[in-house]
Amino acid sequence: MMFAIAHYDPETLSVVTRAFDEAWIDIQVMLGAKPLNATVIRSTLAKRIMIAVAEGERDPARLKWIALGSI
Repeated sequence: MMFAIAHYDPETLSVVTRAFDEAWIDIQVMLGAKPLNATVIRSTLAKRIMIAVAEGERDPARLKWIALGSI
């Protein structure tokens, strides 16, 4: 899936980064420090977060849970 080029303000980028980092930490706790498909999992987290942000979500906790859905 390709994303249109989007420009986000520094606050939104901070929220995205926080949600991604926290989701990745949770994945590592659940699956171990080096999940077998780390690249695929990280890509999935990022895509889910970016889709939610594009739809207007800005709450870092909700973004994290959206990212972790069905993993």
